[in-house]
Amino acid sequence: MRAEAAPPAPQEVALLRKAGLRLTPQRLAIAREILSRSHPTVGEVFEAVRRQFPTIGLATVYATFNIMAERGLVRALPFADAVRYDANLSPHANLVCTRCGRITDFDRCDDVLAILRERTAATFRLQEERIDLYGLCRACREPARSPTARTSPG
Repeated sequence: MRAEAAPPAPQEVALLRKAGLRLTPQRLAIAREILSRSHPTVGEVFEAVRRQFPTIGLATVYATFNIMAERGLVRALPFADAVRYDANLSPHANLVCTRCGRITDFDRCDDVLAILRERTAATFRLQEERIDLYGLCRACREPARSPTARTSPG
């Protein structure tokens, strides 16, 4: 008789196990928010989890984020306005909208990263990579189109 393989654990369970954290409903909710949001802050995750668990403390959310960051499971991204966290640890660039603040991962930059690594290898010992590109996202770049907008007669 052959043993059946266990179904894969949801991503949030795997994340907490890798961090060595006990699986509690609050931590599962925190991990779920980290994985489902794009570059969240601790405050954003806290507010979302607090709707489900009104008694959760901000310290619990901070502690969970800090342990995950220390263990290399998320990356802290300090920006001028807040520290955001990235669960995408593969090499990529962050496209940061200067109008709405949205951060989008851009994964198709391996060639650029390879060139930077090669050209800096002789003079610089690279420890970590982070590329942030600033501009306007598609939503902010395209003017709002109103169906009622008309040009005035000349």
